[in-house]
Amino acid sequence: MGLNSAANRRRAPSLPQCSNQPFSVLFRTGISVIHFELMLPEGGAPGALWSAVDVLRELNALARTRNPRMGTPVLAWRLVDADGRAHRWHAQSCVNDEERLHARKPLPGPRILLLPPLEMRSIPALRRLVSRNAKVVEAIRERFDAGHLIGACGTSVWLLAQSGRLELAPVPWLYQSGFADQFPDVRIEAREPIVAQHGSVCAAAPPLLQALVLHLAAYAGLADLAHAGAEKLLLNAERQALSATMTSKEVMGQSRDTPLYRAQAWIQANAGRPLKLERAAAAASISERTLSRLFRQHLNKTPLEYLQELRLQRAQMWLEGTFRSVEEIAHDCGYTDTSAFCRMFARATGTSPRGHRERYTFRGPRAHWKLDETRDSESEVREAVRKLTPKA
Repeated sequence: MGLNSAANRRRAPSLPQCSNQPFSVLFRTGISVIHFELMLPEGGAPGALWSAVDVLRELNALARTRNPRMGTPVLAWRLVDADGRAHRWHAQSCVNDEERLHARKPLPGPRILLLPPLEMRSIPALRRLVSRNAKVVEAIRERFDAGHLIGACGTSVWLLAQSGRLELAPVPWLYQSGFADQFPDVRIEAREPIVAQHGSVCAAAPPLLQALVLHLAAYAGLADLAHAGAEKLLLNAERQALSATMTSKEVMGQSRDTPLYRAQAWIQANAGRPLKLERAAAAASISERTLSRLFRQHLNKTPLEYLQELRLQRAQMWLEGTFRSVEEIAHDCGYTDTSAFCRMFARATGTSPRGHRERYTFRGPRAHWKLDETRDSESEVREAVRKLTPKA
């Protein structure tokens, strides 16, 4: 995804927590469908738009999984050319009648224009390509001025800059001088891979396309759904590392075998038990006073605060990805009193454990999930019986 470098692991684009209504409220109040225009300019990468369709389709499926009675999809799309008309490849982007219907007759609702990366042979060649896409640049101006949200990935940021509607752009180091020469009034963001500003969201490189689509959905009002979608589609390096501590107690090598690391590893392995500071210090072969000093010096927190954050992260993972009860999760987070766990969770997140699960889960309701499982089993039985029945 382009997020595996050391720098990007620290700055992996987290999805914004929008001030809009949570997704669980949006679909109950009948919000209009969010419509994506997937515009393919001359020299644009069509594969990027197919990848965007995959993300949008996955979000619709996730929304329906979370609310099986939902009638209208939350997202629709249309593949268009520079004139805004249906592209000749549009039919291939829809796989069922519902997708075709909402592409052909979009309902009132937010509009998003998404631009794929342009082919990049050289800076002069890219500038010429931008000039040949004058219709696309004008379409960007029209939609931006009409209040539509614009998404640009990789070198299509140059089209947005050409429109005069861009103030800040994430540009890879290789192209920064060429970009600055052509667009001196646009500030370059060299640290963050995805930049959101009024009216637009831009991603620095093509591998960030899926993350960009999720950001656009979040800014359009589906922050909770986008958050759940990100857990399915993107690698969460922090949770990936945390999962290792939840399934294995092995030390990861002598190069990390410092007192602070040994103390962290002990706390991670014993996060479901009451914290004994002296035992954590003993595991690190240091005094309790030194242990507290190391945590404050390097992590800017106490061992107890570190434990609380660890428990909170585990609880969030279990709430989002499992059907485990709040009582079970509280117990495995080291709480004998579920009410105390719920108070801690609410103080840290601003919502209850059940409220967090309702907003961020990427599983369907338990009853519906079991019903689907039963239907699948019954179908398998019927198919087996059919194969065993002698033909007349």
